[in-house]
Amino acid sequence: MNSGVSAFRAMLGGAVTAQILPRFDFRADFAVARDKGSRRSSYEDAALLASEIGVFAVADGMGGHQAGEVAAKLAIDSVRRTLAGRDAQRVIETYVARPDLDSRRAVFASLRRAFEEANREVRADAAKESTHGGMGTTLDLVWLARDHAFVAHAGDGRVYLARARAMLLLTQDHSTAANLRLTPGGSSPRGAGLTNAIGLSDALTVDTLFVDVGRGDRLLVCSDGVHGQVDGEAELAELLRSGAPEHSSRALVGRAGEQGRDNATAIVIEVGERFVRRTDRDRGLAAADLERARQSPLLVDLPQAFTLNALSAAVEVEVAAGDPVPRLVTNDLVAYIVLDGVVRYPSDGRTVGAGALIFPESLAAVAGQEELPVAEQTARLLRVRADDFAEICADARLAAELYKRLAAHIARLGSRR
Repeated sequence: MNSGVSAFRAMLGGAVTAQILPRFDFRADFAVARDKGSRRSSYEDAALLASEIGVFAVADGMGGHQAGEVAAKLAIDSVRRTLAGRDAQRVIETYVARPDLDSRRAVFASLRRAFEEANREVRADAAKESTHGGMGTTLDLVWLARDHAFVAHAGDGRVYLARARAMLLLTQDHSTAANLRLTPGGSSPRGAGLTNAIGLSDALTVDTLFVDVGRGDRLLVCSDGVHGQVDGEAELAELLRSGAPEHSSRALVGRAGEQGRDNATAIVIEVGERFVRRTDRDRGLAAADLERARQSPLLVDLPQAFTLNALSAAVEVEVAAGDPVPRLVTNDLVAYIVLDGVVRYPSDGRTVGAGALIFPESLAAVAGQEELPVAEQTARLLRVRADDFAEICADARLAAELYKRLAAHIARLGSRR
């Protein structure tokens, strides 16, 4: 199916069935659904389904005189143009051919450049057109390659991954409410201000991460008009997993539309059957990192099958040298397992490395009081949200093993203090 037909069907909210994406090892079904919302005079979101390069994105524009619509479209068009360009395509081809840590980081760098270029274009247009002053847009993007999803994020849109055992929130809201314990639904209060988005300032923060995906997984890329109107992640997960992607995207937007408060846009991507078998793999959790993770107090001596089930709730993130490791992400307590790098606790100067478990009390839904540790050098961490940990612990046998290890580790830490 050519890109023009795909774009036309995307505008209608229709599904594109069992398509083969370039460089992606699985067939994929995907669909987009949209709703203006009864309390909005115009639709200012924009969606991208660029299946010919394996890229999917949602932008949520803001600004008066329909400038939000302009910002969202500019951002979407810009990232598509950048990622379809020769430089970005060479980077993703290199990753597919040689999936090591350096080539993975090069993909992250390409995503950051794409977002930064979109930021420049939106700000340039705002400076040129008087009616576009102050416009901006959130931007959430997924780039599929091999058996992974690369994610880039700015603003308060969200990307979720629904697995058999867990519903993972992959992104962190860039808003004034991002580091507060919020409602069980996880949505920011209405009026919570954005602290970072395309077009707000010359300085832009772009969060990047990647996750492995497998058959049956579903990705949701959505504006806050979707996640902000659904009552809790349990309902969100139920809607996301319901029916084919076309049905689930419409169900999500339909549920949001019942509130009628905002534009709502949802892209649902279902990972289908694998048709590419590779002998080489991205050396993430399949090899050395898995061994490092199994050194953690949470997983030590845990049977391999239990370990893999436990890690299904984990997301790999990087923390740059000098940056603090956050205890709260969007609206939930989180814990981390260090894969590589060094993390230092400023209060007493101690450092920890591969296998260390940071904020273990978070997994028991308890907020610690100690000063946030800081990455002494760039650190790769596996992040686990408390809610996701509780969901995988619905398996009683796995829960018994994990909570036993968690309790013993917290007790040991308490005895040292």
